Amino acid sequence: MGAKLYLGRAFDPGSRALGDRFEVDADDLTTHGLIVGMTGSGKTGMSTVLIEECIKAGIPVIAIDPKGDLVNLALCFDHLEPARFTAWVDDVSARRDGQSREEAGLAAAAAWSRGLAEWGISAGDVTGYRAGHDLRILTPGSTAGIPLSLVDRLDPPPAETLDDPEEFRDQVDAVVTALLGLVDIEADPVRSREYILLHAIIGEAWKAGRALTLEGLIGAVARPTFDRLGALPLDTVYPERERQDLMLALNGILASPQLEAWRQGEPVDIDRWLQAPDGRPRLTIIYTAHLADRERMSVTALVLNRLRSWMRRQAGTGELSCLVYMDEIFGYFPPTANPPTKKPLLTLLKQARAFGVGVLLATQNPVDLDYKGLSNMGFWAIGRLQTPQDQARVREGVQGALAGSDIGLDFDRLMAGVQKRVFLVHNIHRGAPSLVHTRWAMSYLRGPLTRDEVGRIAAERGMTLESPQAVASAQGARPAGVQAPDAPAHAPAPAVAPTVPGVGARYWRRYGGNLASPCLLARAAVRYRVGSALTEETTRDLLFPLSGAGSVVEALEGDPFPGDDLDLADSPPTGLTFGDLPASLLGPGGSKEIERALRSRLDDRLAVTLFYDPVSKEVSRPGESAGLLALRIRGTPEHSRKRATLEQRLQAKRMQLDARRSERKSRRFEKWVSLATAALSNVSIFTGKKRTVSGAGSVLTKNRMENTAEARVEKLEAEIRQLETEMEDMATVDPARFEERLVKPASTNVALIRYEIVWAF
Repeated sequence: MGAKLYLGRAFDPGSRALGDRFEVDADDLTTHGLIVGMTGSGKTGMSTVLIEECIKAGIPVIAIDPKGDLVNLALCFDHLEPARFTAWVDDVSARRDGQSREEAGLAAAAAWSRGLAEWGISAGDVTGYRAGHDLRILTPGSTAGIPLSLVDRLDPPPAETLDDPEEFRDQVDAVVTALLGLVDIEADPVRSREYILLHAIIGEAWKAGRALTLEGLIGAVARPTFDRLGALPLDTVYPERERQDLMLALNGILASPQLEAWRQGEPVDIDRWLQAPDGRPRLTIIYTAHLADRERMSVTALVLNRLRSWMRRQAGTGELSCLVYMDEIFGYFPPTANPPTKKPLLTLLKQARAFGVGVLLATQNPVDLDYKGLSNMGFWAIGRLQTPQDQARVREGVQGALAGSDIGLDFDRLMAGVQKRVFLVHNIHRGAPSLVHTRWAMSYLRGPLTRDEVGRIAAERGMTLESPQAVASAQGARPAGVQAPDAPAHAPAPAVAPTVPGVGARYWRRYGGNLASPCLLARAAVRYRVGSALTEETTRDLLFPLSGAGSVVEALEGDPFPGDDLDLADSPPTGLTFGDLPASLLGPGGSKEIERALRSRLDDRLAVTLFYDPVSKEVSRPGESAGLLALRIRGTPEHSRKRATLEQRLQAKRMQLDARRSERKSRRFEKWVSLATAALSNVSIFTGKKRTVSGAGSVLTKNRMENTAEARVEKLEAEIRQLETEMEDMATVDPARFEERLVKPASTNVALIRYEIVWAF
């Protein structure tokens, strides 16, 4: 069991009383988490406390800070000395409160001492926390903190990445996107000639094991070593005269004093970010608040891609070995658009658990989030929300996360108890959600810090570039679950493909390279059920990369490629070399391992989004658009039969309505006759005097009969309106009425047809 992270205490909204300590097992965060809350909700405090607790437990943290709030973690003062607070108080806030700087510093120190004491934390605990970890603030594009070199040297990725076509492509994409972001060129993978050319140049160099400098890249743009891009000559796609504009833009990175900082500093090295040379865990903050939006997006995408590549080289573990935190993910993980940060984030959320890497995200804007991508998160902390729309979106996300569980959640009742620093916390490892009041942070939460203030922190802390010798000395003492990267040199790949006994092999020319990577191709017959509707049986082919996977089960956790319509060959081309298969497949039980894994996991990977028509109860086939479904519904015999049935029911209801209206008219006439008779029977025609009242019972009976007839007419009129609406819906089949449903097939509706090894090159 992992360390306990002390986040706060249980909170009773009625009495506002605090209850028992609320702790989270550190290993629970391998299922990732989301913190949501408006400005003033205490979201930054909750995030700060959680990061502090991880560091106290010896778990390194990498934090991406696009707003400047997270660098408050550097404001953790020995013995809570008032002078240290005084140096960092906000002058504007102090003047607004009618205080001098010294008075504001004393007040802040007193507030922190008192607040921490109320939560059982002493000044000595704060001093021990500060001494127990190493803090580094990286400032890409600036020398305020530790500069981060992103474009000075473009070194090839490790061997595992070279052997994984998808991972290799993503690494090249991240570098190209970052480069073009610096020179304000749109990095469109399909339409941008600049992107396509740079991708080809860098990809070719890396496959050959060559590093590139920025100067070398500019020279390669002028004189590439290839003469074709795709099917067309290079000079047709991108003439040399027009390539000069790209050369000048890239040369601006070298020549511009403003861009000089992008070529200085440390390279992106995840291992270096996790542990200090003396063995202490590191808190590494990547500060991007000073960057323009495009630069910030490029840097974040590059860091996330390097994190993903590093993660895949680690040994599997169920313990939390490091935490990746990203503050304010608005714009980085939207529901529809695909910025360059979304794919690596999705991969981390899907795969990082197996490697002991936890991902924690935070936002104050819960509307612009892809909740489908967050549905597997195991930890939710929900603070005060600003609008009903925000609450509706978060409710939808939480209910999606709880789908399939037996946990009942009265979301609105619990959210009514949320206050400042009080969060609705759901941890799938603990059971029912609960209200939690966060503890006092050890760090001074002063507010967002500017680049100049980050420079002050770096100077006070003595942050400097590390020498390669210091980094190398740290490799022998890594924290649990963290491995040093493998050496880039690797043995030559074999010229004969490894085989799985009893399993066939085929070959797929994907890029046209010389090194083939193994994949598992699985074909299955599958049917999907939405309500009472069951789709026709369809055949699905999925291709799962095996490179870097320790087992088939691990490979099935990754993102598959569509395997339909691949142009597969039965024999390899001459000169092809081959990567490694998972060792467990090479023995006599390899085929059984594949079959067991597919039968137990394949249904999870076959989930698709289908369109469901609530009127006709029809459901789309996999890959069928809403428009095609509408056309199919109009042309089906079942649709014609249903429409004919509706017409018959409508005609019958109209006939019934005519009869009921006649009945109502008769009952109304009978009532008035009864009223007149009763009135006359109570008056003497000779004296004009009233008699004893009689006939009242008959009048009441007639009135009830009229009311009954009226109710029957209204009921039939409502039924006819409903049938007429259904007739209109059946006639138009408007795709706007279709519902999107994410459907996972039941295991009984999946039949494994065959599987084989495919070597992609």
